[in-house]
Amino acid sequence: MEHLDELASFQHLEIRSSLPDELLMFGDKLSMAHSLEVRVPYLDRTVVEFAERLSASMKVRGRRGKWLHGQVCQRFLPPALLRRKKRGFAVNVVDQWLQSSTESTLSAFLLDRNSLMFELLEPEPVRALLEEHRAGRNDNHKLLFSLVMFEQWLRGVRTGGRSEASLAHAAH
Repeated sequence: MEHLDELASFQHLEIRSSLPDELLMFGDKLSMAHSLEVRVPYLDRTVVEFAERLSASMKVRGRRGKWLHGQVCQRFLPPALLRRKKRGFAVNVVDQWLQSSTESTLSAFLLDRNSLMFELLEPEPVRALLEEHRAGRNDNHKLLFSLVMFEQWLRGVRTGGRSEASLAHAAH
């Protein structure tokens, strides 16, 4: 690393530490857990080694990171796509789900005082999170999604992994 500039040194450390030990492993586990086949772009050894040799001015210009990548993409992608802000996957999916869910669906998980999570959590802060999110005062989609998943998990544990529908069917 003695011949690398500051940016290249940080990238070198990231490629050899947090990328394989955290980011790639996390993506791999999540994709496998959901039966998805995922390919991470730009991990070809030749591409990585080429990018490592580039000067910082080819990577960052002003406040624009990935400058060279943007220049190459201009040949293949529409301008509107290149100009839009970066956005995460979860924001769109979870927010659309929260907005399209019926009041009764959300109530069953987040507002019902009999939800199993309220054996461990106070209901009022959960209600406040949902209200702030619905009113647009705070983006709480990650917390709300986590709470719904937590409630689902608790219900699965309580029923031994069987769904409530299958329990009702078995009782008849």
